[in-house]
Amino acid sequence: MSTASVPDILFIDTILFAYRLGHVRHKEQKVALLAATRAAKDALSFLTALENFGVGRQTELYRVVGEILSTPSFYRAQYPGMVGLRREGEAAASFLNNQYVLFLVEPVLDAKQRETFFGAYWWFVNNHQASYYDPRKGWIIGLYASEPQDNASTLLRFEAYLYRLANHKNKNVRDRYEGFPTDIVIAILRRAFT
Repeated sequence: MSTASVPDILFIDTILFAYRLGHVRHKEQKVALLAATRAAKDALSFLTALENFGVGRQTELYRVVGEILSTPSFYRAQYPGMVGLRREGEAAASFLNNQYVLFLVEPVLDAKQRETFFGAYWWFVNNHQASYYDPRKGWIIGLYASEPQDNASTLLRFEAYLYRLANHKNKNVRDRYEGFPTDIVIAILRRAFT
């Protein structure tokens, strides 16, 4: 399990909103937003970090981020689904077998990382089933079939699984998770499913 601190949810929301509203157009902008999320302590230091990481004050992204940071409650009320908030009275969806997972984490991953995440999520979901069909090995009993299936327990195991992959003994596996924003992904998923 990682001991990394969880980035402030306000800054994570800002990434999700900026992306979903169409203001993150380049990989460099996404990388800058992720770096600022990890570096910032407050809204002002977030904007300063964003500028330091290459998003200038004159850009549309910088302006929009400033607006979102100054009125986050407005954006959360207007677009709750973008950040995984449930509407009042709505039950939490199951983390397992949920396409919403992929929708929520898409903004913080590049194309290669999305493919890597999809493979990890597919393996994890299948191993929570009583049995599933693996085309290479035939029918298999799920590794976590007897474990608690509630979202909190499942997410804890998923976090441990992602960190194990990032520190895998196989270098090829480790390389796929180099630079993978596991801390931010887990924060998004916790927000949405617990």
